[in-house]
Order: sequence, then structure tokens, then C-alpha cells
Amino acid sequence: MKSLSLLLAPVLAAAVVAAPAAPAQAAAPACHAHVCLWTGANYTGAVYTWWEANGNRFIGGTHADNVGSFVATSGACFVDTADTEWNWRAKRLASAGDYSSNYRGRFGGVMDRIAPARYC
Repeated sequence: MKSLSLLLAPVLAAAVVAAPAAPAQAAAPACHAHVCLWTGANYTGAVYTWWEANGNRFIGGTHADNVGSFVATSGACFVDTADTEWNWRAKRLASAGDYSSNYRGRFGGVMDRIAPARYC
């Protein structure tokens, strides 16, 4: 009589093969600035580029409260302002190497400024 493990081996192997794969995330593209912000998920849509020398900047009407994905090649401070450029409701530090292919559901849905990391 075959052991139970020998009988179940083909069934278990078939279940592993049939298991759905995790959804693939888009690979982070190269960013030729300190930070690149896209309006769409997976690095699609309009792109906004920022350099630390730009200082504390409004990211524009297209990107404000609408950052779908980002890549940071240097540190930066992502900001949600209340009413003026220095009255901040919330902020998030992005470090060199940080990226997100789907940032809108997190802080990308409220950020409207970007500043040098030293302000975080």
C-alpha cells in the first residue's frame, strides 16, 4: 500500500502550479532628477521633475493631490500644505532609492509641495 504522502504529492504539486501569481509591479524607471513624480500609477501619465536646488516648490495643478507614482534618487520632503507654502498639514520623508508604483492611495493623494529633505 502506498503511503498517504505519495498519494497526495501529485495533488499538492498541481495546486502549487495552479496558484495565481502575485500581481506584477512595474519596475521603477530611471529618474534623471532628484525626484520624479507621475500622475498615473506604474510611472505613467504626466511627469514632474524636481532638483534639491529648486527648494520648496508647489508641484503644479496637474500633480497636486494627484501623484500616482514616484522615484527618488536623493532625499526629499513630500508636503501636504494647509494654506501657505510653509504652513504644513503633514510631510513625508523620501530617501534616495525610494519609489512607489502606486502612491495615490497613500500620501500621493494629498501632497502638493516638495522640499529639500532637511525640512522634514
